[in-house]
Amino acid sequence: MPRDIRRVITGHDAEGNAVVMIDETMTPDLGHVLTPQGQENVRLSDVWLSQAVPEDNTGNDDTVEAKVTLEPPAGGAVFRVLELPPDSERNFGQMKEYFEKMGAGDRLDGQKHPGMHKTKSVDYLVIISGEVWLILDDEEVCLKAGDVCVQRGTLHAWSNRTNEPCLLAAILVDAKPLE
Repeated sequence: MPRDIRRVITGHDAEGNAVVMIDETMTPDLGHVLTPQGQENVRLSDVWLSQAVPEDNTGNDDTVEAKVTLEPPAGGAVFRVLELPPDSERNFGQMKEYFEKMGAGDRLDGQKHPGMHKTKSVDYLVIISGEVWLILDDEEVCLKAGDVCVQRGTLHAWSNRTNEPCLLAAILVDAKPLE
């Protein structure tokens, strides 16, 4: 089973002092955590959602929503953590439902890989543990713990060809789509 990620979010009290406003373990029962039906070993957890960039640091409201969407809001960004199990443990038959749950069923192009999809965001990724293959149109690149990747709205998929889960952190920033 995927690990539960702890998120700590800071803010300000009435006097302007820095305080912890959220300290929680992100579990599958939370709306901002997606564990797809039939793929209980996959976990996508939204940590923070920015409706616009630059962000507004006033207020202490939690910005994540009760539903995970594939892309950030228009003009905004999302910080998320994704845990991918080994391909041998994935239920690729549920991929369409997984993307539909994120409002992106039309983004799948599963010709090369069942999870091949395209977004209109720029994604900044850091591999925290494990390794994963980034599959593109004509290339594949193995990313290992400590590696970083900037994924710029390209058609892509993720393939974990090991026996261990891969944990990655990603910041997705809204971008103009490639014409």
